[in-house]
Amino acid sequence: MKCFLLTGSALLLALLLLALLVVMAIGGVEDQFLSERRSEDFSFTWNKNITIHGTIWFPSDGASQGSITAFVHGDGPTGRINGDGYNPLINALLDRGIAVAYWDKPGVGESGGSWFDQSMSDRADETRSAIRELRERFEDFVIGAIGFSQAGWVLPRLSIEDSLDYLVLVGPAVNWQDQSDYFGKIRMEGEGLSPGEIEEALIQDRANDDVIFNAPTFPSNLGDLTEDRWAFIKRNRFEDSTIFIANLTIPTLAVWGEDDLNVDAMNDVEIYKKFLKVSPRQVVLIPEATHSLLKSTYNYQIFDQWPLEKQEEWYMEGRSAYAEGAIDLMTDWILQDHKKSEAKYVKKMKSAKGKNSEVKQSKKTKSAKGKKSEVKQSKSKKE
Repeated sequence: MKCFLLTGSALLLALLLLALLVVMAIGGVEDQFLSERRSEDFSFTWNKNITIHGTIWFPSDGASQGSITAFVHGDGPTGRINGDGYNPLINALLDRGIAVAYWDKPGVGESGGSWFDQSMSDRADETRSAIRELRERFEDFVIGAIGFSQAGWVLPRLSIEDSLDYLVLVGPAVNWQDQSDYFGKIRMEGEGLSPGEIEEALIQDRANDDVIFNAPTFPSNLGDLTEDRWAFIKRNRFEDSTIFIANLTIPTLAVWGEDDLNVDAMNDVEIYKKFLKVSPRQVVLIPEATHSLLKSTYNYQIFDQWPLEKQEEWYMEGRSAYAEGAIDLMTDWILQDHKKSEAKYVKKMKSAKGKNSEVKQSKKTKSAKGKKSEVKQSKSKKE
């Protein structure tokens, strides 16, 4: 039996490589924890009497950039750390000097109420309440929000009057029915159905949904669909954020992964490019990235589909599991001086409104003069 021994420079190189792998692994694992970060609890009242509880994490002493971003959940019963899923991103933001505020959804963790009872408008009001609380605590900070998936129907409802300096939208959905169709289409493609079979199934699904969600009371034969979830879908199934996108006044970064399996990124990017007019703005499609902007090697529709080895790989990678450039894109956007750009945009909009008002007033004046002239001419003819 032959035995190969590493000696000299080869041994040194192997040891250095091993050390590098260990450091990388430790770095990734450290990204999964926030326990060593400085933090404080906060709470706010929403809908008059519902108390929402959350946590604010702060950068290391001396690293703060005077900026704080509020995390706004996607769908489901998510708490302030979302099962630790966003910890690597939170740690990456903290390392760039950006504080992070995150709260338990109504009915989750320590928060009162129930997220099932909310419309997207309710969720926007909840976010406004959170921002007001943060603004009272951090008056001189730059404050913005980063929202995921379903937050695409929430954050575009906000405006600069809500004391927000910027938005980051990750994988935002635009139309509820379109998103549902796309999700179902991708699922059925994975099951091996043909395009014709998929189209037929989607038509039938829409017809079934009309019957189920137009029913005045909860149908009793819906399998795993609970009454609370049925009521939530019934309340929100006609959501479309296009008009809110068109009216946005907050500097906005909207970003999707090119390989998104949950929302139709290609379609929604075009909608944002067409309707988002606020300045500054960025609409970005990141190649080889998922719905959550992870690398496409982690591309699954729901977490339950993740094989154990992929979960372990993601855990070890930490922030490195994100697609190339994704985290830098978000942090660079957050740290831009949006206040100057925002002031210019507001001034521009006010100027445009003023000109429109002048034009309207001019037309009214001309119209009034014309009518007076007609009256004079009429009197002259009568005389």
